[in-house]
Amino acid sequence: MSKIGFFDVLNGCAGDMLAGSLIDAELDIKTLEKQLKKLPIENYKIKTEKVKRKTSFGHLIEGTKFIVESNEKWDDRIPYEKILNIIEKSSFSLKTKEKIIKIFEILAESEASVHKEKKEKIHFHQVGQIDAIVEIVSVIIGLELLEIEEVFSSPVGVSNLAPATINILKDVPLVFKDCHFEITTPTGASILKGIANFSSFYSDFYLYKVGYGAGTREEPLPNMVKFLIGTFKKEEEIIILETNIDDMNPILFSNLFEKLFKAGALDVSLFQGIGKKGRPVFKLEIILPDFKLKEISDILFKESTTIGLRFRKERRILLERDIKEIDTSLGKIKVKISHINGKKINISPEYEDCKKISEEKGIPLKRVYEIIYKELRI
Repeated sequence: MSKIGFFDVLNGCAGDMLAGSLIDAELDIKTLEKQLKKLPIENYKIKTEKVKRKTSFGHLIEGTKFIVESNEKWDDRIPYEKILNIIEKSSFSLKTKEKIIKIFEILAESEASVHKEKKEKIHFHQVGQIDAIVEIVSVIIGLELLEIEEVFSSPVGVSNLAPATINILKDVPLVFKDCHFEITTPTGASILKGIANFSSFYSDFYLYKVGYGAGTREEPLPNMVKFLIGTFKKEEEIIILETNIDDMNPILFSNLFEKLFKAGALDVSLFQGIGKKGRPVFKLEIILPDFKLKEISDILFKESTTIGLRFRKERRILLERDIKEIDTSLGKIKVKISHINGKKINISPEYEDCKKISEEKGIPLKRVYEIIYKELRI
């Protein structure tokens, strides 16, 4: 399962709030600082502060405030091209640079539209200051360090919108708030526009961590961005194909299984029972992708004695599964590892590798499994 990040920004957002929510969700600030050194910018430092904000119910929520402190005067009118040059000169990966540049392109295109200029001639004001640059880069780097594979967002809370922010948030779902000041900044809006999917997935999301990023103001209550980390439980539609067979030589089943798996069957099972007239019967059950129905049905009719099939559509939930090769006292062996909510819950040695070791070393297969499981401490 992919590791998913979700920004809850119904009360608005700014770059520092988004970055603070990642820190609060256990992004290590020392690791982030080390990564930020790849930027060709000096004379600044970042720090965090734990703050509490009131909710509309009178309770308090604790969150993290992300602060960028500059040790020198930073030009308040930074050309778009200069910012691109800063990013290009950084030692980030090409993929990371592209993500950061995408956000600044969104900002530049918005400003160009407002001021009726070409984006290459645009001079940023507040979003060109060093704190905004560091905030944008910190969010992108932070998501990578947290190993977030997909980013989603709630509708964006807005009020008293600036023209540039209006342009940025076109085609983004919005929630209007009754506030006399701006609650979503151009920086915050551009970050979300550049990285987030605004599709709804609430019924499929399984949460296991949350962080709160605090804004400077006390309002709108509690003026926090929530960042949720979780997974989708992978669901897919499959076909269950069944048939009862009572007149086939059992020796043919091995060949049939081989052909079914080769054709793309996900699983094949055989159950023995008693059928009509007291005859022994085999119930054959096959799990397969829906697009394989015809191909696998044809194999069954050709390779077995059945004259009819039953099938139905069902849905199944899968855990995330990885196959890794590990070193053991018996040699290298592949193991299948399954996860739920980001935590390892099962590990299983691959049968073929265990069988090969058994044959090569003359060790009973069950003993091979015992040794490997003991070394894995399962």
